[in-house]
Amino acid sequence: MSTPTPSLRRLIAFAVLVLAPVVLLSGPVLISVALIVDLTLARRLRFTRLVAMTIHAIVLEWTGVMAAVLLWVGTGFGVAMNTTWSRRAHYRVQRWWGGAMLGAAQRWLHLEVRFDGLDLIGDGPLILACQHTSFFDALLPTSVLAQHSNRAARHVLKRELAWDPCLALFGNRHPNHFVARTGAARQTELAAIEKLAASAGDEALVIFPEGTFYSPKRAAKITGRLARQDPERNARLDLKSLLPPRPGGITALLRGRPSTDVVFMAHVGFEAFGSLRSILANVPFTEPVAVKLWRIGSADMPADPVNQIVLIDRQWQIMDDWAFEQKI
Repeated sequence: MSTPTPSLRRLIAFAVLVLAPVVLLSGPVLISVALIVDLTLARRLRFTRLVAMTIHAIVLEWTGVMAAVLLWVGTGFGVAMNTTWSRRAHYRVQRWWGGAMLGAAQRWLHLEVRFDGLDLIGDGPLILACQHTSFFDALLPTSVLAQHSNRAARHVLKRELAWDPCLALFGNRHPNHFVARTGAARQTELAAIEKLAASAGDEALVIFPEGTFYSPKRAAKITGRLARQDPERNARLDLKSLLPPRPGGITALLRGRPSTDVVFMAHVGFEAFGSLRSILANVPFTEPVAVKLWRIGSADMPADPVNQIVLIDRQWQIMDDWAFEQKI
């Protein structure tokens, strides 16, 4: 999927502003129809929950887009957009939006998230390297940092997420980077990620090293390619629940800000959010999502990129072993 152009992003944001009130006004009718279907098919209110979640999400998108419009006006129609107070204000809205979206899933889809190791977030320079299986787990770093840190965060995100109007608006106004995952742009993207880290100050850096959602088919394809291109890395990875990490992004962040700890975050339970069909089959969720964090201090991170990749792979294997154990 290509990245939307700025003009198309503005058009999508305008459509949200226009259509969200219509959806909200239609909410009682939509929920009533969903409720009748659920009661007829004995679906445990699955359709009702999904319709309510969708309406809630659209309202949050509308609120986020409206906040972006007001902030644009408040910065003198963009003149003061890059000032410190503007960045802080944008990040506060971004953090609120992420937490509210996750909260909506907790309310309507019966999502419960249990954390192990939140105290590892701590203070000081930080890279947060996260497992990625769905849109919702992309909201976890914001929630984690909001609970244990007042620091803003800079994200490395795949460009496809720019189709979401709030992510696009706030992601492009605050220092983040929407990365192109094509091989042709690799060096340019790595240089941009390194630059993002070098100017981050005390902000946290968030990255999803897998680059895309996990699926058995995708795992087989990526593992096969890794076996051909880098047999040594493939031999030391025996992954059952995670995709092999793309280490270039983390090593680029470490080049940009060498003296930084790295926190790795894995989870079990968000797999059910990988597609609409999967969500419908599992709502309401009866099992909590388990999240675990590990922290590697900057003193324990090798300076040599080759050895950094070895350590990253070793930690990714630990995460995969933990995730597999949770599923037994």
